[in-house]
Amino acid sequence: YSLCLSNDVAANCVQLRNLLLSAYPCDMCLPEPLTPNLKIDLLAEITQSPDIPYDHAVLLERVGLRTGLDAVI
Repeated sequence: YSLCLSNDVAANCVQLRNLLLSAYPCDMCLPEPLTPNLKIDLLAEITQSPDIPYDHAVLLERVGLRTGLDAVI
């Protein structure tokens, strides 16, 4: 839901957006990014697609871009 929340935060609230987008569950252990020879491809979590419950089609229709994109695609 962080994607939905960050879209609703004003564009000039950069720190609040960063806070929302960098949040993760307390039971999740993040890899240390400074580990030498860290291979992101070998992490088990990389194979799981994120679950994003956000309807982009509604937003595109609201701003009038849906029909143009459908024509191009």
